[in-house]
Amino acid sequence: MPDWIRVVIALAGCIGLYLVGVKVVRVLLMPAPPDEPDLTKLQPMDLHYRCMVCGTEVTMTAAPDADTDAPRHCREDMALVATTEAV
Repeated sequence: MPDWIRVVIALAGCIGLYLVGVKVVRVLLMPAPPDEPDLTKLQPMDLHYRCMVCGTEVTMTAAPDADTDAPRHCREDMALVATTEAV
């Protein structure tokens, strides 16, 4: 194998290792998510949803606002099954 091919392969390997290292450092330097969510912004509610594809049921007890969209499951919006008065 000619020497120039080995040099090209070595340079490509060095550049690849450098790019992987930069990506790892960027991920490690990202700030951590907050420890606790701001509970003062949540409103109590009692909504029951069901996935029409697989039947999974979810009860939403709090949300940031009253006009929340339905959660998604199986890549589809879940259907609202029941609503009761929040405490």
